[in-house]
Amino acid sequence: MRIVNVMISRVRGGIEQAFLDYTQALKLYNHQICAVVDTRCKMLQELQALNPADIVRIPFTHYNWLLVPYLYFKLKKFAPDVLIVHNKKAINIFKAVARLLGAKIVAVSHNPKFRHIDKCDGIFTITDYQRDIFGKKGYPSERIFTIPNLIAAERDFVAPKFHNPPIIGTMGRFDPMKGFPDFVEALAELKKRGVAFKAVIGGAPQSEYMAEYEKICSLIRQNNLENEIDLIGWVQDKDEFFDSIDIFVLPSRFEPFGIVLLEAMLHGKPIVSSLAEGPAEIFAGHTDAAYLFALGDIRAMAEQLETAVQNPQQSAQTAADGYNLCRQKYSLKVVAAKLNAALGYLIPQKENE
Repeated sequence: MRIVNVMISRVRGGIEQAFLDYTQALKLYNHQICAVVDTRCKMLQELQALNPADIVRIPFTHYNWLLVPYLYFKLKKFAPDVLIVHNKKAINIFKAVARLLGAKIVAVSHNPKFRHIDKCDGIFTITDYQRDIFGKKGYPSERIFTIPNLIAAERDFVAPKFHNPPIIGTMGRFDPMKGFPDFVEALAELKKRGVAFKAVIGGAPQSEYMAEYEKICSLIRQNNLENEIDLIGWVQDKDEFFDSIDIFVLPSRFEPFGIVLLEAMLHGKPIVSSLAEGPAEIFAGHTDAAYLFALGDIRAMAEQLETAVQNPQQSAQTAADGYNLCRQKYSLKVVAAKLNAALGYLIPQKENE
């Protein structure tokens, strides 16, 4: 099958990682991939390393309809069967391009917002939770497929050995939905309980989230946690980050999936996570694979952190359960098979090519 994989983004995060993972997963089944990215994308080197058939770079804006003829002539020779679009704002333009090319268009829904994706020939949701939402909104259920995010790396499990004191880590953009102020307050509660720890928060303060970053800094000062918490900036090397910590925390108040959970599980780290939408589905039926707490419950987060810190053997087993869950449900081969089957259903005439 000839597939155009589209990611219009100027940042580097979970959705961008999913785009790269799609490229790798589709190549497992010998599909020909043409990648379309923004000229300002932050992942060009990583994409080039995956060696797609072609890379088309465009200065994208969602109202620039001059991109339609440009993309048509750029992609006409490639003759795609389907365009897979990871950004809802890009759907209208790429729907027009797909129509001109006689190709189908599929949206990858990284959040439960329905706008624009109802115009597509198929939807790939990252959770059953989202699939149910779109089905209730009237989109044909037979054209909605749950394709979870995946982890492409391979690592052997290594049981965690805690530092003294244990190092607790989290990372992400400083979006209010990520719950980092809750994390700081949970650590303040942990300190009140006399539990020794160090903590690191990875992430770079961006202009749109500067107020949240300043709130986090203020809470650190208010709770006298300057000696316990380090703000380490943007994490360039995730392997180095995970190797440096003992426990990973996802304090999100809203989290459509959470690729970082898969990364932590693969690195053999015990996880303390909120029951936001994505984590709730990842750990459904596998509650031994993480220490879980109710959404926004700071005291419960602190209690689970205390349990994880003070019970290293139990935490090692939790980490092992998480690692096994990650390999069984979210590995490259497992998710690639689901992705290939979904495409085969939507474009049946190309299923065996």
